[in-house]
Amino acid sequence: MKRKMKKKVKIILSFIVGIIVVGVTATTIYFLTRPNLIFDKGKETIEIHQEFDAKSFIKEIKGYEKNEIKVDTSQVNKDKLGKYKIVYTANEDQYELDVEVVDTVAPTFDVVNKDLELGIKPEVNELVTNIKDQTKTKTYFKEDYSFDKQGLVKAVVIVEDEGKNKTEKEVQINVVKDTEKPTLKGLDNFYVTVNHKVDYLEGVSAKDNFDANPEIKVNSKEVNLSTPGTYEVYYTVSDRSGNKNTYTKKVIVKEKQTVTTKAPSGNKIVYLTFDDGPSGNTAKILDVLAKYNIKATFFVTGNGKKYNYLIKRAHNEGHTIALHTYSHDYKKVYSSVDAYFDDLTRVGNMVKEQIGFVPKYIRFPGGASNTISRKYSQGIMSKLVTEVQARGYQYYDWNVSSGDASGNNVPVSKIVKNSTSSRSQNIMLLAHDTAAKSTTVEALPQIIEHYQALGYSFKGITDSTFTPHQRVNN
Repeated sequence: MKRKMKKKVKIILSFIVGIIVVGVTATTIYFLTRPNLIFDKGKETIEIHQEFDAKSFIKEIKGYEKNEIKVDTSQVNKDKLGKYKIVYTANEDQYELDVEVVDTVAPTFDVVNKDLELGIKPEVNELVTNIKDQTKTKTYFKEDYSFDKQGLVKAVVIVEDEGKNKTEKEVQINVVKDTEKPTLKGLDNFYVTVNHKVDYLEGVSAKDNFDANPEIKVNSKEVNLSTPGTYEVYYTVSDRSGNKNTYTKKVIVKEKQTVTTKAPSGNKIVYLTFDDGPSGNTAKILDVLAKYNIKATFFVTGNGKKYNYLIKRAHNEGHTIALHTYSHDYKKVYSSVDAYFDDLTRVGNMVKEQIGFVPKYIRFPGGASNTISRKYSQGIMSKLVTEVQARGYQYYDWNVSSGDASGNNVPVSKIVKNSTSSRSQNIMLLAHDTAAKSTTVEALPQIIEHYQALGYSFKGITDSTFTPHQRVNN
């Protein structure tokens, strides 16, 4: 009986083993013969910002044609460090490959050896320049260095990127005692009318041999803007080493004035006016005016400062210098009444450096009739035309335009035609003085000769000049 049972068990075990062997063999054969994509590695890396070929990661293709393999890399951002997946599709089968976008290249940079005032710890960014890397970087000192003693300090700075790659360099810092006082510029006298708001730092700038941002303090307690008179404002400028300098400037408060307009005279006069200068063409314009022995008016801005010496030349040759705002930036000057006058004061002070006084003749950018100002401040032109005259200025529009504002290098014939179209007794002719208006210079002789032949004289604006005021549209 026992023998029979043992024999039965052996048969069953043999059968089970046979089934297992067959199953393993079948499974092995299936995995060896089924369609498959075999990758070179279990995970791939991609250098940040670099293009890559996702199919190059496939080591072997089994059971598929190459053209059947579709690749989806939409999950991969090659411009950002991180872990992603690439999805491969062959027929209805999908395979995923883990990839990581990495940065393995260390940053490069240059160092700046510099002098530093005693007791001041420098910002690392002051010592590092020309950083180049594929990812964002941070800079720091390798150690906590002391700058409390005079002499040479050799410090190591480190630039590290987002991939944790680091580059070290030594920089030499010469620690010295700073005894030089900071200075101030732009302390011209303020001329304001009663109750006018004053920004005492307008146009004022500080300079120091070490400190890029010296502190400026203003004491204006003595100024009474509600009462006409001359007052003093006191300035103290300090650097981070404790060196100080003091300055004073005058604030001249005047009563509001009412400037009246002038009617045209009975004489035949042309007032040539040039906006937007000085420029590379100013000297050429002055040469033409000198050739015909006539005078003109220049409404200047602060946009051509390297030619500011020509403002002085024009003044010395008998021409009238007038103001056209410093920036000629509509968004800025027409944002508010105060913004306009701040800008006008700035150009006035600039001109004063050249000719010794602030002109009171002005022209609004775009003229008093402009509508673009409405975009920045509703009704501002209606306020400005009254306020400028209350503050002692007079504004001048025009009754004839050369048309040179319509584009750069407008044809000479068109400028001449536009400029000679009037028969008014008094002509205020608008033209422009910028680098792109060379044809305006070329047209001048024909314009001058035309009006001279008709018996006109040419003059610069004076207090007795007629004042063409256009209709205010804002």
